[in-house]
Amino acid sequence: MLKALMILSTSYFAWYFETYETSAVYPFDPSYATPADAGEGRLIEERLQTRDGETLVVWRARATNGKATLVYFSGNAGGLKDRADRFRQLIDAGYGVIAPAYRGSSGSTGSPDEMALLSDALSLVEAEAGAALVLYGESLGTAVAIRLAADGFGSRVVLEAPFTSFTDLVGLQFPTEDLSELITQKWENLPHAPGVNQPLLVLHGSEDRTVPIAMGRQIFELAGSDDKQFFEVSDSGHSGLWTAEARAALFAFLDRG
Repeated sequence: MLKALMILSTSYFAWYFETYETSAVYPFDPSYATPADAGEGRLIEERLQTRDGETLVVWRARATNGKATLVYFSGNAGGLKDRADRFRQLIDAGYGVIAPAYRGSSGSTGSPDEMALLSDALSLVEAEAGAALVLYGESLGTAVAIRLAADGFGSRVVLEAPFTSFTDLVGLQFPTEDLSELITQKWENLPHAPGVNQPLLVLHGSEDRTVPIAMGRQIFELAGSDDKQFFEVSDSGHSGLWTAEARAALFAFLDRG
């Protein structure tokens, strides 16, 4: 999540962060691609109008055989087409997918910031009123999923590599600098984790150097749910979490009665 920041020297970080925080926190791929371009024709593309007039690209596939539908909130690297293989595996297993592209990503208009992304996510789930949705958050997307879950949305929640706050992540990379006053995109998850009362599955790589597994355990322990599972993906870093074992744990969680 912090790859765009790690190349910077500490001495220039404060200047850089004040100037380029948005592009550092949200290094989205803005290029537009259709589901067909990504090789998955079972997904259809829709558009969602935001409260402030922007247009978001949304990929959707309907569930089959009574399976769950996941609202998939991506991490901050790449775009929807980079998750096409994941979506394909979910669709193959019968699950529905609703995957919004953040502002500035995958053809969506607008510029990202914390409050806008949360507002957009709220608009999306409100438009699905009455549906029993599973909130799936990947890295940055875990913050969105946590906030929605704490507000009572979602029948179940899956968090992949959740973090405590963006401020904490920056502190890990620049431990000698107090940069908290410079950061506007704070993404504070700890205060909201106790509000996650839905059945919860946390997936986290044992060797994650971007978001340490200890952060995932903090979120897990604070979550208010009395039906929660922590699945440690052995020998996995921040990427590559979707091993056969992790997928089996995910599908078992989704299929429970």
